[in-house]
Amino acid sequence: MNTVETIARRITLRELRLLLAVARSGSILKAANEIGLTQPALSKCIAELEGAFGVRLFDRTNRGVTPTPHGEVLLRRATGVFEELRQAVDELGFLTDGSRGELRIGGTPTMCAGLLPRAISTVLDQRANFRFHIAELESGQLASEVLTRSLDFGIGREHNAGNNNNLVFDRLFDDRLFIVAGAKHPLATRRSVTLDEVARHQWLLPATDGSMILQLRNEFRRQKIELPKSAVTTMSMLVRHELIATNCFLTVMYGSALRFGNAPRFLRVLPLDVRTGIPIGIIRLKNRTLAASAELFMETVREIVRPMSSISATQLRREAHVG
Repeated sequence: MNTVETIARRITLRELRLLLAVARSGSILKAANEIGLTQPALSKCIAELEGAFGVRLFDRTNRGVTPTPHGEVLLRRATGVFEELRQAVDELGFLTDGSRGELRIGGTPTMCAGLLPRAISTVLDQRANFRFHIAELESGQLASEVLTRSLDFGIGREHNAGNNNNLVFDRLFDDRLFIVAGAKHPLATRRSVTLDEVARHQWLLPATDGSMILQLRNEFRRQKIELPKSAVTTMSMLVRHELIATNCFLTVMYGSALRFGNAPRFLRVLPLDVRTGIPIGIIRLKNRTLAASAELFMETVREIVRPMSSISATQLRREAHVG
């Protein structure tokens, strides 16, 4: 394989863009038609790339082309080159016009149910020309999308992000659990409730192997109480809301969803503080400089969540959107 200096003299951004076009279409002929080149010209370009690197980049078949393992490496790095170029253009644009920015942000379902929309609306109130692309992802996928630079950063749990040395987790707050019921549930208007009392009622819970259940079970065990079996198990917030409205069930929700989200008016937070919670933070790529627009958004998020460190069940009960 040629040295980096030799390759740098021989390879242009245009050739890397053509490489990405072929990989995207899976066909040299199709890619040539899309970008306005002849098939022989595009084939020659790919051949020259393979000659420069000294490896085969695509396997040719009757059905088109597929990247080889060597090709996958180059494609991944080429994507990063153009991503860095896009970041440079965005940052330069932001420096000359501080009223605009374009961000690709990922969030776990809980963050998308409250914190992210609140932060976005806050920023847009001040900078109407900002543009956001939001992806709702589970924690593992969120970290993967940040790693591949498909997202500028993510907001979610620490667990999956902390397992990769290429990621940084900037802790924001601990998202605590709160027990909620329907407005006419027997415990809804009580001024004080114990964990032993709530254990004697019917429960509606998410998946039995999730982090929320693990936290809740640990809280019950700390007080030497067995977590009640769930009458209904579902990850659907719509199903949970509909069943809570019957006033027959108790469930748990994260404080961020109750504080920042558009929780139904019939929900009532029980006056019982559960000490357990999950660390929530900003997941970003290590040693990657983000655009000024991203820094501004992250600072907005930090300001919004500052009160979450001391949020209590009593305070949530007073908030208008939860009754």
